[in-house]
Amino acid sequence: MQAAEFFAGMGLMRAGMEPCGIETVWANDVDQTKARLYRENWGTGELKVGDVRDIRGRDVPQVDIATASFPCVDLSLAGYRAGLRGERSGLVWEFCRIIGEMRKPPNVLLIENVRGFLSANGGKDFAQVSERLRCLGYSVGHVCVDAAAFVPQQRLRVFMVCFRDLSTMLPEPPKPNADLCLTQVVIDDGDWWGARKLAGFLSSLSEIQADRVDAYQRQPGDRHYGAYRRTRKGAAVWEVRKDELAGTLRTTQGGSSRQAVVRAGRGNVAVRWMDVREYAALQGAAGMRYDSVSPRQAMYAFGD
Repeated sequence: MQAAEFFAGMGLMRAGMEPCGIETVWANDVDQTKARLYRENWGTGELKVGDVRDIRGRDVPQVDIATASFPCVDLSLAGYRAGLRGERSGLVWEFCRIIGEMRKPPNVLLIENVRGFLSANGGKDFAQVSERLRCLGYSVGHVCVDAAAFVPQQRLRVFMVCFRDLSTMLPEPPKPNADLCLTQVVIDDGDWWGARKLAGFLSSLSEIQADRVDAYQRQPGDRHYGAYRRTRKGAAVWEVRKDELAGTLRTTQGGSSRQAVVRAGRGNVAVRWMDVREYAALQGAAGMRYDSVSPRQAMYAFGD
Protein backbone atom coordinates (compact mmCIF):
# COMPACT_ATOMS: atom_id res chain seq x y z
CA MET A 1 0.00 0.00 0.00
CA GLN A 2 1.12 3.56 -0.67
CA ALA A 3 0.39 6.76 1.25
CA ALA A 4 0.43 10.53 0.91
CA GLU A 5 1.26 12.41 4.12
CA PHE A 6 -0.21 15.91 4.53
CA PHE A 7 1.01 18.22 7.35
CA ALA A 8 3.87 15.75 7.60
CA GLY A 9 6.01 17.48 10.22
CA MET A 10 9.13 15.35 10.76
CA GLY A 11 7.36 12.23 9.49
CA LEU A 12 5.99 10.62 12.64
CA MET A 13 2.88 9.36 10.84
CA ARG A 14 5.16 7.77 8.27
CA ALA A 15 7.25 6.25 11.07
CA GLY A 16 4.12 4.56 12.38
CA MET A 17 2.88 3.29 9.02
CA GLU A 18 6.03 1.94 7.40
CA PRO A 19 6.44 -1.00 9.85
CA CYS A 20 2.91 -1.99 8.77
CA GLY A 21 4.02 -2.21 5.14
CA ILE A 22 2.60 1.16 4.04
CA GLU A 23 5.05 3.09 1.84
CA THR A 24 4.89 6.88 1.87
CA VAL A 25 5.43 8.15 -1.68
CA TRP A 26 4.50 11.84 -1.25
CA ALA A 27 4.55 14.26 1.69
CA ASN A 28 4.00 17.95 2.32
CA ASP A 29 4.78 20.44 5.06
CA VAL A 30 5.41 24.19 5.09
CA ASP A 31 7.91 24.38 7.99
CA GLN A 32 11.57 24.45 7.01
CA THR A 33 12.87 23.13 10.34
CA LYS A 34 10.59 20.12 10.23
CA ALA A 35 11.56 19.65 6.59
CA ARG A 36 15.20 19.30 7.64
CA LEU A 37 14.19 16.63 10.15
CA TYR A 38 12.02 14.87 7.60
CA ARG A 39 14.86 14.72 5.07
CA GLU A 40 17.35 13.63 7.71
CA ASN A 41 15.18 10.60 8.44
CA TRP A 42 13.54 9.82 5.10
CA GLY A 43 15.65 11.38 2.37
CA THR A 44 14.78 14.09 -0.12
CA GLY A 45 12.58 12.31 -2.63
CA GLU A 46 9.03 12.42 -1.27
CA LEU A 47 8.76 15.71 0.65
CA LYS A 48 7.34 18.77 -1.09
CA VAL A 49 7.90 21.86 1.05
CA GLY A 50 5.32 24.58 0.62
CA ASP A 51 1.93 25.95 1.62
CA VAL A 52 -0.85 23.36 1.38
CA ARG A 53 -3.05 26.08 -0.13
CA ASP A 54 -0.86 26.01 -3.22
CA ILE A 55 -1.25 22.26 -3.81
CA ARG A 56 -3.72 20.94 -6.39
CA GLY A 57 -5.11 17.46 -6.69
CA ARG A 58 -3.05 16.80 -9.81
CA ASP A 59 0.13 17.37 -7.76
CA VAL A 60 -0.53 14.31 -5.56
CA PRO A 61 0.15 10.83 -6.95
CA GLN A 62 -2.47 8.09 -6.82
CA VAL A 63 -2.25 6.45 -3.38
CA ASP A 64 -4.23 4.05 -1.20
CA ILE A 65 -4.16 6.20 1.95
CA ALA A 66 -3.92 9.93 2.63
CA THR A 67 -3.10 11.12 6.16
CA ALA A 68 -3.60 14.60 7.62
CA SER A 69 -2.31 15.67 11.04
CA PHE A 70 -3.54 19.21 10.49
CA PRO A 71 -2.58 22.02 12.93
CA CYS A 72 -4.26 21.74 16.32
CA VAL A 73 -3.59 25.25 17.66
CA ASP A 74 -7.16 26.52 17.14
CA LEU A 75 -8.70 23.33 18.58
CA SER A 76 -6.45 22.86 21.60
CA LEU A 77 -7.17 23.99 25.15
CA ALA A 78 -3.78 25.69 24.95
CA GLY A 79 -5.08 27.91 22.13
CA TYR A 80 -8.06 30.23 21.84
CA ARG A 81 -10.51 27.57 20.61
CA ALA A 82 -11.32 29.40 17.38
CA GLY A 83 -11.95 25.99 15.87
CA LEU A 84 -11.92 25.53 12.13
CA ARG A 85 -12.56 29.27 11.74
CA GLY A 86 -8.95 29.71 12.88
CA GLU A 87 -6.25 30.31 10.30
CA ARG A 88 -4.19 27.24 11.26
CA SER A 89 -6.72 24.51 12.06
CA GLY A 90 -8.93 25.69 9.22
CA LEU A 91 -6.33 24.25 6.83
CA VAL A 92 -8.16 20.92 7.08
CA TRP A 93 -10.51 22.38 4.46
CA GLU A 94 -7.56 22.58 2.06
CA PHE A 95 -6.96 18.87 2.59
CA CYS A 96 -10.60 18.16 1.77
CA ARG A 97 -10.34 20.34 -1.34
CA ILE A 98 -7.27 18.49 -2.60
CA ILE A 99 -8.89 15.09 -2.05
CA GLY A 100 -11.90 16.27 -4.05
CA GLU A 101 -9.64 17.42 -6.89
CA MET A 102 -7.76 14.12 -7.23
CA ARG A 103 -8.60 12.09 -10.32
CA LYS A 104 -8.75 8.92 -8.24
CA PRO A 105 -9.12 9.74 -4.51
CA PRO A 106 -7.50 7.42 -1.93
CA ASN A 107 -9.54 4.50 -0.59
CA VAL A 108 -8.74 5.52 3.00
CA LEU A 109 -8.30 8.87 4.77
CA LEU A 110 -6.75 9.11 8.24
CA ILE A 111 -7.16 12.52 9.90
CA GLU A 112 -5.63 13.07 13.35
CA ASN A 113 -5.95 15.85 15.90
CA VAL A 114 -6.51 16.70 19.56
CA ARG A 115 -9.67 15.66 21.38
CA GLY A 116 -10.95 19.23 21.06
CA PHE A 117 -11.64 18.50 17.40
CA LEU A 118 -14.78 16.67 18.56
CA SER A 119 -16.11 19.53 20.69
CA ALA A 120 -14.94 22.71 18.94
CA ASN A 121 -17.83 25.11 18.30
CA GLY A 122 -20.25 22.75 20.03
CA GLY A 123 -19.30 19.83 17.78
CA LYS A 124 -20.24 21.72 14.62
CA ASP A 125 -16.70 21.73 13.22
CA PHE A 126 -16.35 17.95 13.41
CA ALA A 127 -19.82 17.50 11.93
CA GLN A 128 -19.03 19.85 9.02
CA VAL A 129 -15.80 18.03 8.15
CA SER A 130 -17.62 14.69 8.39
CA GLU A 131 -20.33 15.92 6.04
CA ARG A 132 -17.80 17.29 3.57
CA LEU A 133 -16.04 13.93 3.44
CA ARG A 134 -19.33 12.07 3.00
CA CYS A 135 -20.04 14.30 0.03
CA LEU A 136 -16.69 13.15 -1.38
CA GLY A 137 -17.87 9.55 -1.19
CA TYR A 138 -16.46 8.39 2.15
CA SER A 139 -18.02 6.68 5.11
CA VAL A 140 -16.76 8.47 8.24
CA GLY A 141 -16.01 7.17 11.71
CA HIS A 142 -13.63 8.03 14.50
CA VAL A 143 -11.75 6.50 17.43
CA CYS A 144 -10.05 8.17 20.39
CA VAL A 145 -6.68 6.62 21.20
CA ASP A 146 -4.47 7.38 24.20
CA ALA A 147 -0.73 7.04 23.55
CA ALA A 148 -0.54 5.42 27.02
CA ALA A 149 -1.54 2.17 25.31
CA PHE A 150 1.94 2.12 23.77
CA VAL A 151 4.27 4.53 25.60
CA PRO A 152 4.30 6.12 29.09
CA GLN A 153 2.69 9.37 27.93
CA GLN A 154 -0.92 10.43 28.42
CA ARG A 155 -1.81 11.79 24.98
CA LEU A 156 -5.41 11.39 23.85
CA ARG A 157 -5.95 11.95 20.13
CA VAL A 158 -8.90 11.66 17.78
CA PHE A 159 -8.43 9.65 14.59
CA MET A 160 -11.09 10.28 11.95
CA VAL A 161 -11.03 7.21 9.68
CA CYS A 162 -12.77 7.43 6.33
CA PHE A 163 -13.36 4.59 3.84
CA ARG A 164 -14.73 4.42 0.35
CA ASP A 165 -15.73 0.83 1.20
CA LEU A 166 -18.90 1.37 3.27
CA SER A 167 -18.71 -2.13 4.80
CA THR A 168 -15.47 -1.47 6.70
CA MET A 169 -15.83 -1.38 10.49
CA LEU A 170 -13.59 0.45 12.97
CA PRO A 171 -11.85 -1.62 15.66
CA GLU A 172 -12.09 -0.87 19.35
CA PRO A 173 -9.25 1.46 20.42
CA PRO A 174 -6.53 -0.06 22.64
CA LYS A 175 -6.64 0.62 26.37
CA PRO A 176 -3.82 2.32 28.32
CA ASN A 177 -1.13 -0.12 29.43
CA ALA A 178 -0.84 -0.10 33.23
CA ASP A 179 2.67 -1.61 33.04
CA LEU A 180 4.18 1.46 31.37
CA CYS A 181 5.90 4.14 33.48
CA LEU A 182 8.11 7.15 32.91
CA THR A 183 11.06 5.46 34.65
CA GLN A 184 11.35 3.16 31.61
CA VAL A 185 12.39 6.00 29.29
CA VAL A 186 14.28 8.41 31.59
CA ILE A 187 17.94 8.93 30.63
CA ASP A 188 20.39 8.47 33.52
CA ASP A 189 22.85 11.16 32.40
CA GLY A 190 20.40 14.05 32.46
CA ASP A 191 21.35 17.55 33.63
CA TRP A 192 19.69 17.68 37.05
CA TRP A 193 19.13 21.14 38.55
CA GLY A 194 21.37 22.61 41.21
CA ALA A 195 20.32 23.44 44.76
CA ARG A 196 19.09 26.97 44.02
CA LYS A 197 16.86 26.01 41.10
CA LEU A 198 15.57 22.95 42.95
CA ALA A 199 14.69 25.12 45.96
CA GLY A 200 12.73 27.46 43.66
CA PHE A 201 10.83 24.49 42.27
CA LEU A 202 9.93 23.16 45.73
CA SER A 203 8.93 26.58 47.07
CA SER A 204 6.43 27.04 44.22
CA LEU A 205 4.47 23.89 45.05
CA SER A 206 0.99 24.21 46.53
CA GLU A 207 0.26 22.37 49.75
CA ILE A 208 -1.32 19.48 47.83
CA GLN A 209 1.62 19.30 45.44
CA ALA A 210 4.17 19.48 48.25
CA ASP A 211 2.45 16.62 50.10
CA ARG A 212 2.53 14.57 46.89
CA VAL A 213 6.26 15.13 46.41
CA ASP A 214 6.92 14.34 50.09
CA ALA A 215 5.11 11.03 49.65
CA TYR A 216 7.17 10.27 46.55
CA GLN A 217 10.39 10.95 48.49
CA ARG A 218 9.44 8.39 51.15
CA GLN A 219 9.34 5.57 48.59
CA PRO A 220 12.05 2.88 48.99
CA GLY A 221 13.31 3.34 45.42
CA ASP A 222 13.60 6.08 42.81
CA ARG A 223 10.58 6.72 40.58
CA HIS A 224 10.01 9.39 37.95
CA TYR A 225 7.11 11.78 37.36
CA GLY A 226 6.23 14.46 34.85
CA ALA A 227 5.88 18.10 35.91
CA TYR A 228 4.61 21.26 34.19
CA ARG A 229 4.88 24.92 35.11
CA ARG A 230 1.46 26.57 35.35
CA THR A 231 0.18 30.07 36.04
CA ARG A 232 -2.15 30.11 39.05
CA LYS A 233 -3.55 33.40 40.37
CA GLY A 234 -0.97 35.29 38.34
CA ALA A 235 2.02 33.36 39.70
CA ALA A 236 4.15 30.64 38.09
CA VAL A 237 3.93 27.36 40.01
CA TRP A 238 4.91 23.76 39.36
CA GLU A 239 2.51 20.84 39.34
CA VAL A 240 3.64 17.21 39.51
CA ARG A 241 1.57 14.38 38.07
CA LYS A 242 -0.13 11.93 40.40
CA ASP A 243 0.72 8.99 38.15
CA GLU A 244 3.94 7.72 36.58
CA LEU A 245 3.14 8.87 33.04
CA ALA A 246 4.46 11.89 31.25
CA GLY A 247 1.90 14.54 30.49
CA THR A 248 1.07 15.32 26.88
CA LEU A 249 4.19 16.57 25.13
CA ARG A 250 3.70 20.00 23.61
CA THR A 251 5.52 22.29 21.24
CA THR A 252 8.33 23.90 23.26
CA GLN A 253 7.43 27.54 22.70
CA GLY A 254 7.67 28.72 26.31
CA GLY A 255 8.52 27.62 29.81
CA SER A 256 5.00 26.44 30.58
CA SER A 257 4.94 24.17 27.54
CA ARG A 258 8.16 22.32 28.31
CA GLN A 259 7.93 19.30 30.58
CA ALA A 260 10.24 18.49 33.49
CA VAL A 261 11.15 15.18 35.13
CA VAL A 262 10.96 14.68 38.89
CA ARG A 263 13.03 11.84 40.40
CA ALA A 264 12.01 10.98 43.95
CA GLY A 265 12.64 8.20 46.44
CA ARG A 266 14.90 7.11 49.34
CA GLY A 267 14.49 10.52 50.97
CA ASN A 268 15.71 12.46 47.94
CA VAL A 269 14.21 14.54 45.17
CA ALA A 270 15.77 15.87 41.96
CA VAL A 271 14.31 17.82 39.01
CA ARG A 272 15.45 18.68 35.48
CA TRP A 273 14.03 19.54 32.09
CA MET A 274 13.05 16.57 29.97
CA ASP A 275 15.71 15.56 27.46
CA VAL A 276 15.15 15.44 23.68
CA ARG A 277 15.94 11.71 23.78
CA GLU A 278 13.08 11.24 26.22
CA TYR A 279 10.75 13.25 23.98
CA ALA A 280 11.64 10.89 21.13
CA ALA A 281 11.06 7.76 23.22
CA LEU A 282 7.73 9.08 24.52
CA GLN A 283 6.58 9.54 20.91
CA GLY A 284 7.56 5.98 20.04
CA ALA A 285 10.35 7.35 17.85
CA ALA A 286 13.54 6.60 19.76
CA GLY A 287 15.24 5.47 16.55
CA MET A 288 14.67 8.72 14.65
CA ARG A 289 17.50 11.19 13.99
CA TYR A 290 17.50 14.89 14.81
CA ASP A 291 21.12 16.06 14.49
CA SER A 292 20.23 18.57 11.75
CA VAL A 293 18.49 20.91 14.22
CA SER A 294 18.95 22.07 17.81
CA PRO A 295 17.60 19.89 20.66
CA ARG A 296 14.91 22.51 21.35
CA GLN A 297 13.82 22.52 17.70
CA ALA A 298 13.66 18.72 17.76
CA MET A 299 11.53 18.78 20.91
CA TYR A 300 9.21 21.28 19.23
CA ALA A 301 8.79 18.87 16.30
CA PHE A 302 8.21 15.87 18.55
CA GLY A 303 5.64 17.79 20.61
CA ASP A 304 3.93 18.95 17.42
